[in-house]
Amino acid sequence: MENSSPFENVDNREMPNNNIGLAIAGAILGCCSPCCIGLILGIVAIVMSTQVKKKFEANDFDGATTSAKNAKILAFIAIGIAIVYLIYIGLNWEDTMDKFNDAMEQYQLNQ
Repeated sequence: MENSSPFENVDNREMPNNNIGLAIAGAILGCCSPCCIGLILGIVAIVMSTQVKKKFEANDFDGATTSAKNAKILAFIAIGIAIVYLIYIGLNWEDTMDKFNDAMEQYQLNQ
């Protein structure tokens, strides 16, 4: 009968997916969000995803897993904010363009 211990497979653990691609996509799409909130969240997601490898190599497996999950969550939030804002702009396109045209006319009159 083999002894099974919780520490038996410590050396055989796989590094969690760092979600760097998703974080970069969140940062890029986050530029389309209001006040660049999504961009800020995307940058934080990129930083967290780069921490995954460092923590894994330092044998901080729980920290690596937590950083990977947080990076994924933040990237999805950044993408979600951008999508909701783009839908809002799309639904209000005519009003947005009217306001833009009014602002351009006002700018031309002031010059």
